[in-house]
Amino acid sequence: MEAMENGQEITVAATIEQIPVISDFIERLMSFAGFDSRKIMEVQLALEEACTNVAKYAYPGKDGTIHIVARVHGDLLVLIIEDYGIPFDPTTHTVALSQADTKDRPVGGLGIHLIRCYVDEMSFEFRDGKNALTLVKNRA
Repeated sequence: MEAMENGQEITVAATIEQIPVISDFIERLMSFAGFDSRKIMEVQLALEEACTNVAKYAYPGKDGTIHIVARVHGDLLVLIIEDYGIPFDPTTHTVALSQADTKDRPVGGLGIHLIRCYVDEMSFEFRDGKNALTLVKNRA
């Protein structure tokens, strides 16, 4: 983890095994910045979903990385999750929540919906071969 002027960043292998490292990284940063435990848990869950998607789908058949830049601006935490994998804009993905019972629903497909539920803003940009998903969480 590298110290930055108003935040921190981390780069890890794009694997499921790195999710706890990412979770610890964001917990330390948010705790230090004064976010309450509920907000920290929500961001951890959103970040876990986003990074799991990168680990599972962004780099099929090859190794890759996930780079996260986390900055606190006043009451806002801004996270930028970057990868050089297959272009994918989760902000255009719509989730049709089935009316079926939970046991009858297909497995998967709710991660992007959960991310939207746990953060206040979500935006995406693909530039110079890089996916950049920005998540914003308000401390208030």
